[in-house]
Amino acid sequence: MSISTLHDTIYALSTPLGTSALATLRLSGSDAIGIAAKCIESSEKLFTALGGDSFYTNVCDANGDHIDDVVVTVWRAPRSYNGEDIIEFHTHGSPVIMDMLGNQLTLYGARLAEHGEFSRRAFMNGKQSPEELERTLMRLDASSEESLTKIERVLGEKFDRLRNIYDDIISLLAQVNAQIDFGESDHVEITGFEIQVAIIIDNLENLRAKAVNEQINKGYYSVALTGVPNVGKSSLFNTLLRYERSIVSEIPGTTRDYVEAFVMLEGFKVKIIDTAGLRDASDMIETKGIELGTNIAERADVVLRVTDPETRATKGFADEIVVHNKCDVDGFRSGVFVSAQTAEGLPELSKYIALQISLIDSANTGYSLSKSEARIIDESMQLLAQSSKSTEISIVAEDIRAAADQIASLLGFNISEDSLNYIFSKMCIGK
Repeated sequence: MSISTLHDTIYALSTPLGTSALATLRLSGSDAIGIAAKCIESSEKLFTALGGDSFYTNVCDANGDHIDDVVVTVWRAPRSYNGEDIIEFHTHGSPVIMDMLGNQLTLYGARLAEHGEFSRRAFMNGKQSPEELERTLMRLDASSEESLTKIERVLGEKFDRLRNIYDDIISLLAQVNAQIDFGESDHVEITGFEIQVAIIIDNLENLRAKAVNEQINKGYYSVALTGVPNVGKSSLFNTLLRYERSIVSEIPGTTRDYVEAFVMLEGFKVKIIDTAGLRDASDMIETKGIELGTNIAERADVVLRVTDPETRATKGFADEIVVHNKCDVDGFRSGVFVSAQTAEGLPELSKYIALQISLIDSANTGYSLSKSEARIIDESMQLLAQSSKSTEISIVAEDIRAAADQIASLLGFNISEDSLNYIFSKMCIGK
């Protein structure tokens, strides 16, 4: 993102897209107040409002026709979230109203924000550190109540480790510089130099190994329903969602592709996946659907192997949970049983799934590293390894200084564009 782009006045919806009682659209930048003034009645209130002041007014189009009655909140630079003037329009939650308001803002010179651009500006203006940005990202992506409470501890450990490693590298660099300034040799003559380098590299390797990227970054857990046709996977899928999402039919092979939907299950954000029935397919399309379903089930956090009265003897593969469906038909009451038709056993099944997820969630005590961050750590280890092999003190100093710069970038002293792009791309448009 160029410097000139950062000077643009931007806007974005800060609440979920869709129909709701209320919605908030955020406008930010040096021209935010002037652009907002062209869109509302009582525009003089914008120029006299103090930071945090709100007032009621109307939004109008270029012809002066009424669009909506709104509450406007003014945040003045530099005492705002991102250090810029920010105007928030609190409107009725209609997508049509949002589109019309956005069109007016565009007409007067604003543009739609990129992902995370409000927070990017907060960082550029010194309002947030990389640690604070990542804390925001993890809160947005929290997959459970428990994971939300772990954020402070997990991030605290990650950045404490980085700061300690950085301090150790700087200490080592100071020793090397001292020899350059006051020593009589061009070769390294620091007691325990190789051991110090080895300890730092070991700490970096431990930091790298503890990262648990995929589970933390995706922000939810996946539960796949699998089994042969007609055991009631789609019915169970709909029952878990509490609305009809998947087509239910007695005709085998109705589900030709996997169907997925999100639901909150005992405090966890869960993606339920209904897969195609496992059998010898009759055509190429069904074969592909079964293949896709099998692949996605292999990557799911929890797999439910669904049975019915004719397939009770089915044994699940390793790490699969056998769920005996249609217990109302044959009176089966052993193991994990449920009736998608009557919802008998559904609360127990939900709690059982949540238990399996909680075990995974509790095991995820690591923290997230982006590919960019992992690459920086790897490059730092390579530079330090090079420094311990070199004999010329000036080259050693350069390698250690470069490693220090790499770690400093993770702490926000000289953060790379790649790392910024990763952080901000994960955020929503209006954040």
